[in-house]
Amino acid sequence: MSTYRLDVPELYARLDDMRKQADMSWRDLGTHLGVSASLFSRMKAGHRPDADALVTFLEWLNLDVVYVTVPAEPTP
Repeated sequence: MSTYRLDVPELYARLDDMRKQADMSWRDLGTHLGVSASLFSRMKAGHRPDADALVTFLEWLNLDVVYVTVPAEPTP
């Protein structure tokens, strides 16, 4: 089991901040990054992006994965 998990709300918030700074709509951002705009709606609801989308987001944000991960809760 992994010791870390993706903090989807944190990643979504960072994408939203950068999107606003770039004066883009979610649709514009999806087109720019080559992902479906509906992915952002799913992320807002807590769904994780696939690995390729995650790497694309991290590159666009110029961000290391450590900033959007949190320790996984241990399973009993």
